Amino acid sequence: MAGLIILACSEFEQRLFCRNHCSFGIPYIALADCLLPTARAAFSHLLVTPTKMNQRYNTDGVRHPQKQGVLQPKGFTLVELLVVISIIGILIALLLPAVQASREAARRSTCINNLKQLGLATQNYHDVNKRYPLGRESLGPFAVSWAFRLLPFVEANDQYQSHHNQQRVDDPANIISMRTPVGSFFCPSRRSPDATRDFDNDDDAPLVRGSAAGGDYVGNAGRGDIMLGYQLGLPRSKASEVLNEEFFENLRRNAGPIYTYSRCSAKKVQDGLSKTIAIGEKHISSQNVAGSYRPHWELGDTAIFSGDSPHAIFGTAAGGIATGPEDVSRTKFGSEHQTVIHFVFLDGHVGSIDRNITTDALGRLAAVSDGELTDVDFP
Repeated sequence: MAGLIILACSEFEQRLFCRNHCSFGIPYIALADCLLPTARAAFSHLLVTPTKMNQRYNTDGVRHPQKQGVLQPKGFTLVELLVVISIIGILIALLLPAVQASREAARRSTCINNLKQLGLATQNYHDVNKRYPLGRESLGPFAVSWAFRLLPFVEANDQYQSHHNQQRVDDPANIISMRTPVGSFFCPSRRSPDATRDFDNDDDAPLVRGSAAGGDYVGNAGRGDIMLGYQLGLPRSKASEVLNEEFFENLRRNAGPIYTYSRCSAKKVQDGLSKTIAIGEKHISSQNVAGSYRPHWELGDTAIFSGDSPHAIFGTAAGGIATGPEDVSRTKFGSEHQTVIHFVFLDGHVGSIDRNITTDALGRLAAVSDGELTDVDFP
């Protein structure tokens, strides 16, 4: 059987072998698919695979023994590697802004949903009590805020019921009611729900630090001074001692629905429920207050369920929208969103208002009965 090679291989290997070696005049017989196992054993000394043949002959017909199983090294050149790394870097640079934008869109959606919940809670409170939630009933460390009064309407009734109104808000007896954060009061673009705020201490150094529930939304006190409601909410007999009738009426025209001593009902909102802000996002300055003895008070970012500090629970349109993170105001509306600020209106809908809105236009949306219409467009 001189010059006869029996190939025990697949059809593909047979063709490959034929292409490489038939030019040398070596005949072959393909028995891989027809020999029985017993026959294959009998002819095992004659069966040759292309791998074995490659050990004997190279393409030039000359016998060149080679080491079986040794493969030629393969890999990337330095230039190829650098090109791949560059492409990956470009793709990451293109995708990262899109991912960040998608995350911010999700956070904005959550913020809008939170305000919708607060708007619905405000309407339900009005249905039960025939007025919108009282901003705060006093000025000291025993007072609670409008946000606390909404707790039964945001599925936190147990927290509300646990409060002891004969104790200070920072007293250990009120740990549950004052130090339990509620997710509906936080904007996810700024922070997650936490209880890391200081309690106010009647504008003095706090007695209890870093344990009060915070929040990112404020009640609309109107278009005047943050203490406007204090003057407007005074008993009429006492108010007449410090206010003349004309000034008193001016306060009423510029008031919002939620302020100190507020007793506002839907029938008092002459400008329309859909045109009057109920609650909005709060501006918190990025100023460095590390050296202050009351840093959270300086930022207007103390306990949200306490009524001790008006700057933590009320916002006004008097100064317009905060100009940016560096704005040191404690009374302006503002947000962590780049171009808009979210507000929920008295009819329950949420509107996204551009940061460039004029102070006058914002004031018209803040006052409940100024009689001035606004042409501001919002969703």
